Amino acid sequence: MLVLKEAGLVYLANPKTATQAVRAMLAPHAKAASFGMEARHMNAFGFHKNWRAKVEARLGRPVETVAVMREPRSHMESWFRYRQRAELAGHENSTAGLSFADFVRGRLAKAPPAFAQVGRQDRFLGFLDAGPPVMHIFDYARLDLLVSFLSDRLGTDLVLQRRNESPAAADRLDLPKGLEDRYRKAHATEFAIYERVAEAGVLVTRV
Repeated sequence: MLVLKEAGLVYLANPKTATQAVRAMLAPHAKAASFGMEARHMNAFGFHKNWRAKVEARLGRPVETVAVMREPRSHMESWFRYRQRAELAGHENSTAGLSFADFVRGRLAKAPPAFAQVGRQDRFLGFLDAGPPVMHIFDYARLDLLVSFLSDRLGTDLVLQRRNESPAAADRLDLPKGLEDRYRKAHATEFAIYERVAEAGVLVTRV
């Protein structure tokens, strides 16, 4: 979580959506709240419940939340590839030696194994809890819109440098049709939200 005092914004870092690059871009203009690393990827519900009032009191003004959302299937693939990296070899979170289908089956299990324990974007963005949802949700595929928005609100020209990306892949990872259908049904809310985000590249949930 980064607080952009001059812009009246709070950036919430949804994992696997260029968060390190966005943090680096915003670092000269942001204040990191004085709590531990457990808050690095604080979600919308956690911010609203535990920190909104404190942040707004400190800034002396209401704040708006900003986050990025990735196409759900791509988001899941990114987690799978990220956990295949050599540094995780032998760790319970590693997906080395597993297929993408194994990963998704694990994610859909009632008790997901460690390698498949990844968060839901619809929950992170505040749509599955008591809310309110993130106000400005930008499409990962249109990060230029996020950069333009933040540049305008901060009154400066920002440049986003990509970093810490998962290994690139030329092709989409396959899933058996039955498993694909199960995954899309289980994540129907996430897919529906992303459709709204992708329509214009950004979704503003309330004014």
